[in-house]
Amino acid sequence: MKKNQVRQHELEKQIEELRRANEELERSRNKYAFLYDVAPVGYVTLDGCGDIQTVNLTGAMLLGMERPDLAGLPFERFVSAEDRSSFTEFLQMVFACRDKKTCRLKLANVGGPPLYVRIDMMATASGKECHAALLDITERKRSEEALRESEYKLSKAQAMSHVGSWSSDPATGNLGVSDELLRIMRLNRAEATQELFVALIHPEDHDNVMHHLRRGIEQGCNYEIEHRLLLRDGTVKWVNTIVEPSVNLAKQVIRLYGTTQDITERKQDEVRLRNKKNELQAIFDAVNDGVIVFDHNGLIQHLNHICPQFFPMEVLTGGGCKDVFHPEVPMSPHNCPVEMALHGERVETTMVSVRDGHHTRYIDITANPIKDELGEKTRALVFMRDVTLKRVHEMQMIQTEKMSSIGVLATGVAHEINNPLTSVAGYAEALLRRFRDEPELASDSRLDVFPKYLEVIVREAYHCKAIIGSLLNFGRKSDGIGTVNLNALLKEIIELIRHQPNFKDMEVIANLADTIPAILGDPSGLRQVFMNLLINACHAIKGGGLVEISTTCSEKEQAIYVQVRDTGSGIAPDVIDRIWDPFFTTKEVGQGVGLGLALTYNIVTRHGGEIVVESRLGEGSQFTVQLPVIRE
Repeated sequence: MKKNQVRQHELEKQIEELRRANEELERSRNKYAFLYDVAPVGYVTLDGCGDIQTVNLTGAMLLGMERPDLAGLPFERFVSAEDRSSFTEFLQMVFACRDKKTCRLKLANVGGPPLYVRIDMMATASGKECHAALLDITERKRSEEALRESEYKLSKAQAMSHVGSWSSDPATGNLGVSDELLRIMRLNRAEATQELFVALIHPEDHDNVMHHLRRGIEQGCNYEIEHRLLLRDGTVKWVNTIVEPSVNLAKQVIRLYGTTQDITERKQDEVRLRNKKNELQAIFDAVNDGVIVFDHNGLIQHLNHICPQFFPMEVLTGGGCKDVFHPEVPMSPHNCPVEMALHGERVETTMVSVRDGHHTRYIDITANPIKDELGEKTRALVFMRDVTLKRVHEMQMIQTEKMSSIGVLATGVAHEINNPLTSVAGYAEALLRRFRDEPELASDSRLDVFPKYLEVIVREAYHCKAIIGSLLNFGRKSDGIGTVNLNALLKEIIELIRHQPNFKDMEVIANLADTIPAILGDPSGLRQVFMNLLINACHAIKGGGLVEISTTCSEKEQAIYVQVRDTGSGIAPDVIDRIWDPFFTTKEVGQGVGLGLALTYNIVTRHGGEIVVESRLGEGSQFTVQLPVIRE
């Protein structure tokens, strides 16, 4: 009886342990069933025909149907049409080899975006079923496609811009390069080593490139450098390399990232552009006229070396049309040649330049528009030619012709008037003698004023005869040509002037060069020339001043220069061109008839010389007579 009780106790104990084991097994089964259903991976069991036997919740969600409705349906129904044939072959291969196989499929997600899954599938030992794990790789697929598209765009952008990219590990020397960089260096990917890249640097640029590279590695600083490559086929290429190091927390460079752009065409264009610029500058400098290019705002853009002869460099540096052509006007006038050219007009004009300390200059200006290809920013090309000498010669020629015509006219008029004036003066003198010889006429009160009137008639008649005599001298050619010592002649005139009472308040000095050679000329005519110039200089001075006469000789020009300078009132610019005209005078009535300078001009030109005047109002005048040295 006791033995049976022990055995019963043992059986009850075993039953309890079995119960607890069953409970533990049930808990474990429920646990794994839960994990199976809620796993992020879809699990599907297929039979040998590919029909669905079991599926977890994630798998049902991927297939887009409820779990009970999926049982018995062929899995290929849920595969997109383009992948079904591939899936069929894949399934056959799984059952045939019974190893784990993997493939990627696109599911037929009706009415929704496409789903991509990775399937890991393996057949059971019996070969009647296979288990498949479905992993949703849609986002990864999209990321891969976006990455491929980005890489494609980057590759195309690099190809179009001729920019290759690379990265390098300074510690290991590992190098990663883009396809475009290989194309630039004409290498294949197997040849992309750090040693070969260094070997392709042009020998003349090698040290500079390596210096920048070492500094980038040691200091971790960005840099940009242009250098040449000498490729294996002998081709030379220019590249622009930008390097940006990546540093860790310890400020150590762990990687270098760089871009290398092929700038050979740009460099060639720069060389061509510099050559073209040098060519245009050479053309600019070869032109004897001043050339200025103004931009669309009227500011000076380019100029040649002639321009500083016309205007100071401070005006030409950073100036504009206002500073050059109309500095006294705050706004550009309507007739500004540059403004007119900027509006598309071609302009030809002349300007008179008067600069402090310089002679008056006449400048011909031609302004042409330079059209912009887009028609937006027209520039102006201005040519400037100094025509002062030409203008002076033209005025001298006009004056010479005028003098010649007036001389012929004066001679004829003088002869016609001289005889009647002689008769008038003779009869007036006869009447005066009669008044003196016949006292009874003087006692007649009605004739009291007659002697006075007759004296005025005689005086004015002889005054007119003196003027006519000057006119006859103006048109007459002198026959008294001989050797003239200009210094001696000038000393005589100065001595005569100094003894005149009207000129005692002024200083007359002479700076006569000792080496002046004698010339052939008319002594009386030359005496009249310099007497007129000295008298005019003295008349121009009011209340004391200086009159200076000097002589110099130019062996190169074979000419003698005589200058008469005064510190008088000067000549106004608006009348200076008229001083050579006969009967033109700025003196008060009764102090001159305006023939002195006209006769002076005529005598100088008869001697083959020239006479010019420089004057500033209120500062004085200077007359310069040039006479040729005639060798016997």
